Amino acid sequence: MLKQIRYFQSVVRLGSFTAAAEEHFISQSAISQQIKALEKIAGPNSNASVIPAAKGPKITPPIKDDK
Repeated sequence: MLKQIRYFQSVVRLGSFTAAAEEHFISQSAISQQIKALEKIAGPNSNASVIPAAKGPKITPPIKDDK
């Protein structure tokens, strides 16, 4: 799950699934699959754009400090 949270943080920070995938040297579809798996745990984002749902900011700040 830590990897999924790191991917999520990258998507939020970069505003793009593709840019996050490039940063982690994986495919865009792999990032999408990992975010989808994380949404099953944390709850889905109802927005079509890359904007974190209400739970996103609660998860993101600690991850920024770990990098």
